[in-house]
Amino acid sequence: MSVARFAVACLAATGVAACGLAVNGLESGDGGVGVLDGTADVTNADASYEASGGDDTGAQPDGASNDTGTTGDVAVAETGLVDGCVPTGPESCTNGIDDDCNGLTDCADPACTTQGYTCVPPLPAMGWDYVAFDATSQTACPATLTQKLVDVDPMNLSAPAVCGCTCAPGTPPSCEQGNISWTHGPNNQCGTGGPTNTPASGGTCNAMSLMVDAYVLAAQPPPAGGTCTASTTTTVPPTGATKGEVCSGETVFGAGCTAPEVCALAPTGFTPCLHHGGANMGCPAGYPTSNSVGTLMDNRGCGNCTCGTPTATCTVGSWDFFGTSDCSGAVGLVLETNDQCNQTTSPGAYASNRFSSTLASAATCGAPTTAPPAIGAAMLTGADTICCD
Repeated sequence: MSVARFAVACLAATGVAACGLAVNGLESGDGGVGVLDGTADVTNADASYEASGGDDTGAQPDGASNDTGTTGDVAVAETGLVDGCVPTGPESCTNGIDDDCNGLTDCADPACTTQGYTCVPPLPAMGWDYVAFDATSQTACPATLTQKLVDVDPMNLSAPAVCGCTCAPGTPPSCEQGNISWTHGPNNQCGTGGPTNTPASGGTCNAMSLMVDAYVLAAQPPPAGGTCTASTTTTVPPTGATKGEVCSGETVFGAGCTAPEVCALAPTGFTPCLHHGGANMGCPAGYPTSNSVGTLMDNRGCGNCTCGTPTATCTVGSWDFFGTSDCSGAVGLVLETNDQCNQTTSPGAYASNRFSSTLASAATCGAPTTAPPAIGAAMLTGADTICCD
């Protein structure tokens, strides 16, 4: 008699339990949960799985309800629930339980590995805690973990800033400061009257009486004053650090791994690692790659430098003399301050005078008089050790 006909006849005579039909996960003919029935299931995997919710009568699952073949389920992994397992919800990846009754626990279940759960070396007993670590980016941590942004592996903390200085003209020098030095006389020797110093007065009027001889040698004052502005250039060498992230807070670990490994969360882009407070801690077995993490404090810079006074050349000055005491009215006499003995056109006494000269070219500045010092330092504060597998 076929299995199907037997089932109908048995039901009519004795009821479900006596016939061994599928009830609450038991398969037709099974001697118990997960036991081969010996009638049609000869070489299949029905000891662990039943078909998609119905009775097995031999061949591979038909994708609907019952298997209907007669040759036995040969080399077919059926996709139904584990016999006798009661699902409690989606697979929880850290409790060591097959929550969804698919025969796969924690890291053995694709429902966990697609979330980033992976098998990791066992954790040391003291001082270390498990973290997911990304050394080069700061993408968000999973919501279940605590995020901390860190600077990772600075290697050039002792290098000072490289400092330079440039000097550029600020306030230009004046050609009308200091004294006009002149000698004069009745002939082209220009020496009878002796040397005289007359203030250039910044180009303003000198209300003073002067007697001008027939010949005068006048030398104008050199450019004076002005400033050169110092500008410091600062180049801070890179520390070599990257911007990374630590995701911490996982304290419960799952199964589904080859002992002694455990199942832990390390999402895409993150590496499973261990964390220990303090810098340069020796890494435990299974986690050989060491990283220093913390907050980079870099205040390296440069101090001030200084510059001298600018240099410049002036046009040949014009020294004008007036008959009035306030340099008003017509100019009575003009002398060039060219340091040569020149014959005057209108010698005599004058009541006031005024000198004028301008820069012949832009002022220039030389090298700095003092160089800028390198100041400040770089350090990794709150340094901890991250060891990765």
